Amino acid sequence: MASLRPRQLRNKILSTLAYFDKYDYPLTLSEVRYWAARRGFNPLRLRRIGLNPIRGYYFLPGRSHIITLRQQREIYSRKKWQIAIQVGKKLSKFPSIAAVFVTGALAMNNCPQDDDIDLMMVTYPNTLWITRFFINLYLHRIRRFPRQSRAPDKVCPNLWLDTDHLFIPDHSLRTAHEILQAKVLWDRSEVHHQFLKQNPWVKEYLPVAYKGSIPDRASASRDWILFDFLLWPINLFFFIVQYLYMKSKMTSERVGLGYAFFHPRG
Repeated sequence: MASLRPRQLRNKILSTLAYFDKYDYPLTLSEVRYWAARRGFNPLRLRRIGLNPIRGYYFLPGRSHIITLRQQREIYSRKKWQIAIQVGKKLSKFPSIAAVFVTGALAMNNCPQDDDIDLMMVTYPNTLWITRFFINLYLHRIRRFPRQSRAPDKVCPNLWLDTDHLFIPDHSLRTAHEILQAKVLWDRSEVHHQFLKQNPWVKEYLPVAYKGSIPDRASASRDWILFDFLLWPINLFFFIVQYLYMKSKMTSERVGLGYAFFHPRG
């Protein structure tokens, strides 16, 4: 990988710090190396271009206060991770779910105290809308509802995919970050590996992070169902019922038989 000139290096790092600054998130040296899309950054080179860490963190000029904010949010995130892990164990009882991921702020341990817990749910083919219906009933007491502006510690399953629809069509730096930041709660069908392999465009934005995120392959299991195509009409019925219920409330959501991208805060 070609070496960057000092000005190019500084601009690259500053653009990375600016991205995370939107979320009040300073970076450690290893995180700068991981997200800035270049290897070989070291403290000496960074000091030469005018970037000096405080308490081990790098940030934009005048933004040192976000160090304390990040540390506070790491404390808030611990409780939310405990909830997420407990919910994940409950969701593992549903055989139609192939994997569950934590996404959003919690995936980066950067949750405000009043934040909810974002989840990405991956189901087997022809089961997404059947599964979503029963999951929403199962999580009724602890999930966030669309009209709630704040829902501290509530669960928000706002991204649904089945294993035939793992490709993400929205190609942007933000989406690349969201894909690579997602953390696996559990995965029984190599979903994480497949998810990254089906979105190779991510490495155009974040090549080092993409390479570092690819998990080792493990044995997959789908023995629970052999004729899932027989569920297609049932899944279609559940999709139609839920779509008609949601239609009047939908804004930027995108849904189909094998995917559902709900509003990030809904």
